[in-house]
Amino acid sequence: MRLIDIKRSINIAFENFHPKFSSNNTGTYYIDDIQKVKNAIRELDHIGFLHIKDSNDDLLAQINASITNRFILNGTQNDAYKTLFDKLNYSIVMLHQWINNYVTAEETETTINIKLPQIDNLKDFAAAGNTIKKALSRVIPEVGGEVRVKQFDHGSYWLIIDVGVIEAVLLVGGLVSTAFVILKKVLGVVESFKTIQSLDLDCQIKKITIKELEEKTIKKEALEKAVELNNKYFEKKNQEDNQTDINERIDRLSTSLSELIKLLKAGGEIHPSLIATQETENLYPRFEDKSLPFTPIGLLTTENYNGEINKEQEGDAE
Repeated sequence: MRLIDIKRSINIAFENFHPKFSSNNTGTYYIDDIQKVKNAIRELDHIGFLHIKDSNDDLLAQINASITNRFILNGTQNDAYKTLFDKLNYSIVMLHQWINNYVTAEETETTINIKLPQIDNLKDFAAAGNTIKKALSRVIPEVGGEVRVKQFDHGSYWLIIDVGVIEAVLLVGGLVSTAFVILKKVLGVVESFKTIQSLDLDCQIKKITIKELEEKTIKKEALEKAVELNNKYFEKKNQEDNQTDINERIDRLSTSLSELIKLLKAGGEIHPSLIATQETENLYPRFEDKSLPFTPIGLLTTENYNGEINKEQEGDAE
């Protein structure tokens, strides 16, 4: 889990944890705003600070299971909740002060979060950075954006960038989703190819290598999808530009898709901002979906994907 995710949960807990105690002076006590308190403890559970299911604290379980916004208690119950809430309030305030001093960057609607593939050495790091550069640096300016590195999330392989304008966020979402779809198709083609190769047949297709099949399929699919993306995201520009400009933009989009496929295949992920609208979030793939027919299957620099970094990549990485 990224520290920026932890920060978000702590801030939500800080904003919501304000239980209101009262009584009617006849031995009956009340706690209001229980639903907000429940939201707060669930956020703390989400980041591992609390463990509601494994806890022996019945009070936490009661809050988590509550569907009302008010608890009606006797004096003993009220004292127990007050003791618990005093401890939680102190902890939340301390966590809030710590995380906001330690992780100062705030997410905006133009923030994009990129999970890098596993990095074992500087060559891997350079290859990942070069792939991201080739995937985004030439297409983001097309919609008036600019790629700026905002931060590396502390203690992780997450790169946080800002693309400047919401149009660029939407374009990246379209590109990543399309690359995701192409990759699933390519891997399906490869599996079918492996089945054919396993048969005792003497045919031309058996002479093709898996690498050649992947490259040809990606190139074909990326070009076709680049035309679709150009029509979708650059409809107005297409009316103003000549055919040469349109073809060059399609080529840039195709290159972007190919590089994003490489990043995704190596185990990378690209997500919108944590505060993105639902509409924007829906443009991006659901990487947490465990039913997907593939998992990260190789680093960008390893033989089982593309052999080795080509000379152009090595030059860009230096």
